[in-house]
Amino acid sequence: MHKIIRIMTLMVFLLLCMLTLGASVQSVQDGYVEVHFIDVGQGDAILIRSTNHAVLIDGGNRNTTVLDYLSSLGVQKLDLVVGTHAHADHIGGLIPVLEQLSVHEVMDPAVVHTSKTFEDYLTVIDRKNIRFTVADTGLKRSYGDMLLHVLHPTQPAATDLNNSSIVIHLIYHKISFLFTGDAEQVSERAILERSGQNLASTILKVGHHGSSTSTSSEFLSQVRPEVAIFSVGEGNTYGHPHDLVIARLAAQHVDLYRTDMHGHIIIRTDGNTFMIESQKAVEDTFPLYRIGINSADTSQLKNIVHIDDVRARSLISLRPFTSLEDLARIPGIGPSRVRDIIQQGLAYVDTEER
Repeated sequence: MHKIIRIMTLMVFLLLCMLTLGASVQSVQDGYVEVHFIDVGQGDAILIRSTNHAVLIDGGNRNTTVLDYLSSLGVQKLDLVVGTHAHADHIGGLIPVLEQLSVHEVMDPAVVHTSKTFEDYLTVIDRKNIRFTVADTGLKRSYGDMLLHVLHPTQPAATDLNNSSIVIHLIYHKISFLFTGDAEQVSERAILERSGQNLASTILKVGHHGSSTSTSSEFLSQVRPEVAIFSVGEGNTYGHPHDLVIARLAAQHVDLYRTDMHGHIIIRTDGNTFMIESQKAVEDTFPLYRIGINSADTSQLKNIVHIDDVRARSLISLRPFTSLEDLARIPGIGPSRVRDIIQQGLAYVDTEER
């Protein structure tokens, strides 16, 4: 294991910003790469920076949140802007960025969409004569020692915008990131079926905000992340991230971070180790994942209070359960222990996916 993880409180985070933003440009230390998962609510926006280069993947919805964030860091030019796909919560915030900053290249799956946001996005690219590159599997860009490798799409379709998402593997020496946009399991299977692609990644940006349509067990078994980042809006109406996805990651002992809970998340790496800083601290006792009692395996179930190996096997044999109170059917689990299980907040009844 080569990770170093640190969560910063909001006050420490702001103090760091005040100290480093005294100059007009907050530079990246030589030999380091920073990846910023910007809290844009229900959307995606990721800034990748080294000492001399900057890449932006998506920009959240159409407002100046990302532009303001870049400006606060003194970022005035971008080597590459990636619009992973045409949905507004990914490309909307790119419009003011493209308007105001110097951008060398835009990479896009070139799937036509009829929205006004997409039309305005293409208009500003054309008006400013920005180099436009159609993303395709195998395309690579190098910025110093950073390598960006496009793993998807190959034949994107306008009828399936999520699965037209650009999926990028960022490799910096021994540390790697996998950025998946809104790619769903259809895309994951296609990526897995292509030969010669090493998907192992230190950090995974979870697909489609943690929807149950993404992040299959088969995909995770190849990616094997140490850290997973959910870019998700607080109190969103989609139910993102899905409990099954969270439990799937937790079962592999992946450290979980969420922009709805942690705010902006910054990962700094020298290519050998990495550290994580977050805008907000989250209490260790707050469950970032939950355990579905109708699908979890024995090892997962044993994380629930009062559920040991014997009771876990009994629970599995008595499935399905229609409520947590129904757990009282398990020998040795009475009403008081059911109350403890409910209070712990890990267990839930997984009867429907969202």
